[in-house]
Amino acid sequence: MYEKELEDLKNIGQTIKRVGSKIKLLVLLEKAKKEYDETQFAECKNTCLNALENNPDNPVALRGLGCVEMSLGNYKNAISYFEKALKNSAKKEIEYTLIGSVYYLEDNFDKAIEYYNKAIDVNDNYDEAHDWKNQSILERHLKIADLQDNLIKRHLF
Repeated sequence: MYEKELEDLKNIGQTIKRVGSKIKLLVLLEKAKKEYDETQFAECKNTCLNALENNPDNPVALRGLGCVEMSLGNYKNAISYFEKALKNSAKKEIEYTLIGSVYYLEDNFDKAIEYYNKAIDVNDNYDEAHDWKNQSILERHLKIADLQDNLIKRHLF
């Protein structure tokens, strides 16, 4: 007799639980962003890990962990987090650009350009990828020019 009403209440309860989980996740991600912006990397890392407890594949939390690792100079770990985020991301251009940035920081401009191109392939309107790609091309040319100057000075060229 009341089976339909009980089922409706059960569905409403489940919906409220899902909404509550999403709100908690959004609050944690906002907190992590603030901590990162204030260079509180240990706190940011803990907040992102906390966010992953309920949503282990959340690309924003994984991206946050990658950014923390990148800021600390742990480039291998950063790439690992960005690659995990890439698997579930709706905005893959962000992860590709971040991976490119890691290679940029390592002065591996060819690899950086490769990843910026991947970001551009996904979203041609993603200005950040275009900007960093151009910067990487410039840095690569400057590196080549410096090498040529050194060779000329040593009379090897």
